[in-house]
Amino acid sequence: MIENFKITKAINLIISFLIFISILQSCNGQDKKPEYNPKAIEMNNKAVQYAQTFKEDSALILYDKAIELDDTYYLPHSNKISIYVERKQFDKAVYESEMVIKKKPDLAEGWVFAGMLYDRQGETEKAKKYYEKSIEIFNDRIANPDKTDMISANRLNRAFSYILLGQEEKGKAEMTLLKKEEPENIMIDEFLKISKEDYINQIFGE
Repeated sequence: MIENFKITKAINLIISFLIFISILQSCNGQDKKPEYNPKAIEMNNKAVQYAQTFKEDSALILYDKAIELDDTYYLPHSNKISIYVERKQFDKAVYESEMVIKKKPDLAEGWVFAGMLYDRQGETEKAKKYYEKSIEIFNDRIANPDKTDMISANRLNRAFSYILLGQEEKGKAEMTLLKKEEPENIMIDEFLKISKEDYINQIFGE
């Protein structure tokens, strides 16, 4: 029982740190990108409020309206994913994930989550290509001198992608190195405790 609690706690940390940080920001709602239609942002944020009070059907309607107002706006698709995953409507979640990376192809976390969905659906080879793409983007971020404040987060995310790709030794070696550099970061400890199967099964409630 205690071990199961620890795994669940770890997965919650992973979701909040890795996935929800960029693609499932339903808790925050507000998108910081100024180029999106303000009305679409307002509609998305209102939908988030509905989702937070378990009015998912109403939320889905407003997310779709936000998309109609601005077809470049990726966050409503991201927020729809969380509802579809909770409902175990994985085909719909896959579609929305594809829309996220179509509209924001530089979002590494989007490629990661889409890959996890394909892994869950048994499309392992396709999932691998998505993890590889995420690693490519994480590498670009890490090498970018304008993003030095996010290096640790991107290194941890990249390590996570290596584990999902099946290169667990490489991924956990990077995490271990990060832990030495940041001994107070307990989140790294949680990442190190669980396997790829734990990540995917717990995130999708299986």
